Amino acid sequence: MSFLFPQVLWALPTLALPLLIHLLSRLNTKVLDFSSLQFLRRMRHHSIRRLRWRHWLVILLRTLMLLLLVLLLARPVVKGYYRGWLGNNTATFTVVLLDDSFSMSGGTRQSTQAGWRGDQQLVKERLSALFSHLRTEDNQGQVTILRLSDARTIYSGPVAELPRVGEIANLGRPGYYQDNLAAAIDTLSSDTFRAAARLFANREMIIISDFQTHQQRALRLLGQDTTVWRDWHFFLLPSPPQADNVAITGANVKTTIPLVGELMEVTVTLRNTGRRAKTKHPVQVVLNEVRSGQLVVNLKPGEQKTVEFQVAPAEAGHQQGYAEIERDDRPGDNRFYFQAYIPAQVRVLLIQPAGHSDTFTGTALQALSQANPRIRLRIIAPSDLGWQPQDYDYVIANGLTDMPRLLPRKLNEFLAPGGTVIVIPGRDQAGSEALRALAVQLDLPPMDPETQNYSAPLRLDRKALGRSILERVFVREAELKDLPSVSRLYPLHPRGSDEVVLRLSDGRPVLTLTSSDEGSLFLFALPFDLQWTDMPVRGSFIPLWHHLIYWRPGNSYLADLRVGDLPRLAVSPRQATSPITMIGPRNVTSLVIPDIRTRSVVLRGLAQPGIYTLFMAGQNDDIPEANKEMAFNSGSILPAPS
Repeated sequence: MSFLFPQVLWALPTLALPLLIHLLSRLNTKVLDFSSLQFLRRMRHHSIRRLRWRHWLVILLRTLMLLLLVLLLARPVVKGYYRGWLGNNTATFTVVLLDDSFSMSGGTRQSTQAGWRGDQQLVKERLSALFSHLRTEDNQGQVTILRLSDARTIYSGPVAELPRVGEIANLGRPGYYQDNLAAAIDTLSSDTFRAAARLFANREMIIISDFQTHQQRALRLLGQDTTVWRDWHFFLLPSPPQADNVAITGANVKTTIPLVGELMEVTVTLRNTGRRAKTKHPVQVVLNEVRSGQLVVNLKPGEQKTVEFQVAPAEAGHQQGYAEIERDDRPGDNRFYFQAYIPAQVRVLLIQPAGHSDTFTGTALQALSQANPRIRLRIIAPSDLGWQPQDYDYVIANGLTDMPRLLPRKLNEFLAPGGTVIVIPGRDQAGSEALRALAVQLDLPPMDPETQNYSAPLRLDRKALGRSILERVFVREAELKDLPSVSRLYPLHPRGSDEVVLRLSDGRPVLTLTSSDEGSLFLFALPFDLQWTDMPVRGSFIPLWHHLIYWRPGNSYLADLRVGDLPRLAVSPRQATSPITMIGPRNVTSLVIPDIRTRSVVLRGLAQPGIYTLFMAGQNDDIPEANKEMAFNSGSILPAPS
């Protein structure tokens, strides 16, 4: 036996009040004078004895009345594992957590023959069995059904008024979202819900899910929290894995700088999440709605493989692609979208002193522009301020020895819409002073004017290269264990928001990247002089500049987005003042309102996998530019079956 309101039991000591009143009343006696006691002696054995029994009976009745009043307020109940074993089902409260994530979608050939929709079959099977159990024995309890994707209540009311299985299945129909068991548990742990649940004697929770690996932590916390779930009974209804299913869990462009007419490497990851082995299972890559490659793979149950495709882009610009396999029991994971940006003509402006036209940087850039017609290079002196920021994609300030007053203003105008500036310090005192003047205007990381000299040259840090955006530049030299060395540099002091792209073996930064809403800044800690470093005579020097001028900010951030994610994208001040047009799969158009205060936009409610394109304000307000494209895929990454 238990009590719904055990705190009322603190009133049990009041049961002693009738006895205390009786004992206290005996102390308050009165003395009466009688002329004769003979009549009292006759009443001693009859009337007085009868009067004493009545007093004790009154005390007992008063005590029982107080006891019943306390028990009435405390509401005693008898709880058990078998609902209604005392013939009363009205004191049962049932909570059903329905997993409507992507991994619960799909069907079988039997479900297709029965006329069920494939993405509802697993949910319908479990709900049918559960509803049959709840409606037995004239159950008049209460039931609440929540779906796990957004912790939303899709039904709450008496068991007798439960809708049909099909109606609940439609509300809990699996989509492309990830389940959020932790959010549902937080909702059920609220004070309002707990107060409502305490009105019932029996409380039970039923979870319908396929119980993927990421749910284990939430389930473990659910079992450990005895303060909230101590009096609850838990029932798990697992969904069986599908017999015939292969999922594409990833498709990415591995080539760092894909170019028109050159082979671009695309990797596709597949996993057999079914119970049957797959032999010669076809997988293909489609780029811009043109099939660009096809392979066959063999997969055992639970096995994962990564295959590579060589694709040659036919045109520049934003490329939309996807990897696809043939239809199986769960068609929603048979396609995985990806995107690639194939740069067209890159416009580079090199600003360096007039007497330094033969610098290593200028020579490397001229070699690149002569070998690649898609690179357009212009070299000017710092005093030449006639260039327009909108005419260039990259500006390189190399070894400046003087600083014209208007040059920092021009560079800030170039950075405002998201441009990229690369700064290389000078090798003498004049170059150091010019760099300090430029650092104040452009908010560069602090740099000491005194140089750091090494008695023995230090190599680039081999371990840090694997995490750098330039990791593929020094691949061959890293294999030969002969990385570029540095004999002298300016000590750099990166801030918390700065990324160290290259560093020495002693940890000192060689190249830092500062990214913000106004653009990106690369800052080298040394000039490219042979007395400072041997980089200019290395075979990696020209590839270094090739990667830098083709680098695009934000690509890694938008590499792997899932349905249900809320990516935040930075926009320019001009773009933050006007609505942004977004075109999604099936050409569905919507408007996105950016936040002027933070100069960013958050994308919400993206429920379908596919490519989403944002059209923002460009240089000409009348012609929006499609400068943001994102590939969204299903929200669940399925684990291998046990």
